[in-house]
Amino acid sequence: MVLAHGTMAVALVFILVATAVAAVNAARFAADVPVSSVLFGDSRSPAIAALIDSLGRDRAAIIAYLIEQSWTAVVVATALSPLLVWFLGATAVHAAARVEGVRRPFGPILVLFAYATALARIPSDGAGALLGSGPGPGAQAARLVGTAGLIWLAVVAWRAIEIHYALPQRRALIVLFIAIVVFYVVPLVLIVASVVVLIVAAVVLEYVPR
Repeated sequence: MVLAHGTMAVALVFILVATAVAAVNAARFAADVPVSSVLFGDSRSPAIAALIDSLGRDRAAIIAYLIEQSWTAVVVATALSPLLVWFLGATAVHAAARVEGVRRPFGPILVLFAYATALARIPSDGAGALLGSGPGPGAQAARLVGTAGLIWLAVVAWRAIEIHYALPQRRALIVLFIAIVVFYVVPLVLIVASVVVLIVAAVVLEYVPR
C-alpha cells in the first residue's frame, strides 16, 4: 500500500520524527555509557580488559585517547542513523536490483524505506531513551525491542523488493542479501579494518597524545 500511495512529504515527516527520537536516545546513551566506563569501568568486556592489560599503561593510553576523540562522532552517527538507514538502505536495495538486471522507479522504494525505517526505529530508540543503556534489565529490554525492529525492517524490505521489482521470493531474498553484504557489511568491515590499522600504527609509532 505504501508503495502505491505513500508520499514523500509524509515520509520526510516520519524520518524527521525518527531522527529526533534517535537523537534523544543517543544523548541518553552518551550519559549512561561514558567512554571511560567502556575502557576502564567495571562493566567493560573481558576482551577489552585483556587487550588493555596486555598492551601496558602507555599503549593503553594511546588507544584510550583515540577512542575518546572518536566517541563524539559515534554518538552523532547514532543520532543520525535513521537518516542513514533510510537513504543508504533504499539506494542499496535499488542498486542490488540493478545488479540483478531489474529496473524500476526509485521513488516508491525510497518512500517505503522512510516509512519502514521510522516504524522500526521509533519504538526501538524510544525504548532506549526511556529504559537507558548499559548492563541493566531495562537496557536489555530496549535491545530486544531494537532487535525485533531490525528483523521486522528486513522482512518489510524483502516483501517490498518482491512487490516493487516484481521478483519471486527467492530472487527478492538474493537482492536483499546483495544489498546487505555489498553495501553494508563490506563497507563496515573496511571501516573497522581502517580503524584497527590506525590504532596499530599509533601503537607501533608510540604516538603519545600531549
